[in-house]
Amino acid sequence: MRKVNLLFFAVLVIVLMASAVSFASSSTKITYSGPPITLRYSTHVSTTHMVWQNTMKPWLKLLEEMSEGKLVIKTFTDGVLHGSRDGFKACVSDITDMTHGYPLWQPKSFHLNNVTSLPFAFPNAYVASIVSEELYPKYFKKEYENMGVYLAHYQTISPYHLISKKPIRKLEDMKGLKVRSGGGPIGEAVKRLGAVPVLITTAEVYSAFQRGLIDAVLLYDSGFVSFRLHEIGKYRTELSLGTAGIPYCLNQKTFDGLPDDLKKVFYSAQRILAQMSGQGYENADVEAREIMKKAGVEFITLEPEERERWKALVEPTWEAFMKEKEDLGLPARDLIRDLRELTKKYSTWTREQLMEHVEKNPVHGIIDGM
Repeated sequence: MRKVNLLFFAVLVIVLMASAVSFASSSTKITYSGPPITLRYSTHVSTTHMVWQNTMKPWLKLLEEMSEGKLVIKTFTDGVLHGSRDGFKACVSDITDMTHGYPLWQPKSFHLNNVTSLPFAFPNAYVASIVSEELYPKYFKKEYENMGVYLAHYQTISPYHLISKKPIRKLEDMKGLKVRSGGGPIGEAVKRLGAVPVLITTAEVYSAFQRGLIDAVLLYDSGFVSFRLHEIGKYRTELSLGTAGIPYCLNQKTFDGLPDDLKKVFYSAQRILAQMSGQGYENADVEAREIMKKAGVEFITLEPEERERWKALVEPTWEAFMKEKEDLGLPARDLIRDLRELTKKYSTWTREQLMEHVEKNPVHGIIDGM
C-alpha cells in the first residue's frame, strides 16, 4: 500500500510540475531578475506527518519550479517558531510569512468560516477544499482579513472518525464520553450525540488520551497515525461526521512586497496546494488505515439504522447555525445554499478534473487584485 501511494504521488508531482511550469511561463512571465526571495513557512506539524511527506514536500519543489527558482521556502516545523494557536499573531508580528490560521482557535472572531465544520457537509477533503476556496471571496474574506492577514489557501482535512479505548458501536456508548473535537459546529454535534467536547490542540492530544483526560478522539485517519493515537485507542468507529477547515494565513506585508510577477505565481501555486492537500489527506488516510489494522485496531462500522440515528441527532446543527448567524445580520442561509450547490457540482468530478480546474481556472479575489 505504501509503495502504491508513493508511486501515485511521484506521478502526481511530475504531472503537476510539468503543467504548472507551463502555466507559469505562458500566463505569468517571470521578469524579476534579482536574487531568490526566501519566504518563511512555519507549522506545529512534524516532518514525519504523512501529509507533510506527500503534499508539502512536493509543493515546495513545485513552487520553486513555477517561480523559476525566484521563490524559496524556508521551513520551520515542530512548533519551533510558535504554537498552533498563534498563527495569526505570528504573521501579524512578522515571525513568519505563512502558517496555519485556524478559525477554531478564535471562535469570537469567526462566524461564517465555521460552516465547513457542519456535520456531513462534504464527501471528502478535496471537494471540501475547492468549495471552501470558491466561497471564500464572497463569504469568508472579510472576517478572515480582519485578523490582519491574507488567506494563503483554504485547506480542508478529510472527514472525522472516532478512535477510543472502548468500543463505540451505538449512540448510547457516546453518553458522557469526553471527546477531543474541534470547536464551532463540530463541537455542537458532539454535544448532540451525548458526549462532552474537549477542545485541545493535536500537540496535546496524545498525552491527554494516554492520561485518561479524554476518552476518545475525533480526527481524520492519518491524524490518528501521525499523532500515534492508534497506540492508545484500539477501536476506530467509522463516522465521517464532518470535516474541519484549516486555512493557512499569509503575512500581508510580505506578500504586498513581492514583485507583481511573483505575486501571481505564488497565488496560483496556493490554489494548487489547496487541492493537493485535500487529495493528500485522502490518500494518507488509505495508508493510515492499513497501519492501524496491522497495529490491532478494530474497525467498527455502524449499522445503517444506527447511523441514521446519529445523523438525525446532528441535523439540527445546520438550522441552529443559520439562525445564530442570521441573528447577527450575516447571510448564513445564502452561504449554505451555495455550499450545497457547489458540493453537489464538484462531487461528480474526478480528482484529475479538479486539479486541472484549479490550475487553469484559479479562484480570483481571494486576495484583492489577484
